[in-house]
Amino acid sequence: MLTEDQLGEFIDEHFRSDLFRLETRTAYSVDSDGEDYSRYLRGEAEPSAPGKAEWLEHVRRERESGLISRRVNVLRAPLSEYQRYECEWGYTYLVEAGEDVRILDLTNAPEGSEVLREIGDFFLIDGRQALRMIYSGDDEFVGAEIVDAGQLSKYKSVADAAWTLAEPFAEWWAAHPEHRRGRSAA
Repeated sequence: MLTEDQLGEFIDEHFRSDLFRLETRTAYSVDSDGEDYSRYLRGEAEPSAPGKAEWLEHVRRERESGLISRRVNVLRAPLSEYQRYECEWGYTYLVEAGEDVRILDLTNAPEGSEVLREIGDFFLIDGRQALRMIYSGDDEFVGAEIVDAGQLSKYKSVADAAWTLAEPFAEWWAAHPEHRRGRSAA
């Protein structure tokens, strides 16, 4: 099991062209949010987490050097407060910085479409390495497991399906003003 630091090192070591992330949870308890989530809930205007500007610059530099970071968030309305925060104070900024974010909105999807959530959160690195993310019942990151090579095709298939079915964040966000409270679409 990889710790948060080891996960970052593993990604840095193996990421050469395409990094895919599937998010399926309604909330994440992460230190990198700093006080921003509390500030968002209080109605403050914009994020100020230490390191946010540095991370966005990191994303810009990766994109400029040809590295592609893609993310699909699988969700269903009504959104949790954390999902609204993630969209408004996370994705709008990440998209501007160059990350390709998509939303797979299952709100009006047929029964059985939740299958994408069953595999859970993961990273797929250059289509050659998959890392399954593990969280506690309190939404805290526990660790990441390197997926056995025999299971890699399943993760690739889920990533491909999610990417194909999801819509670009900016389009989805613009079509759903009910989830926003201030900042416009990316």
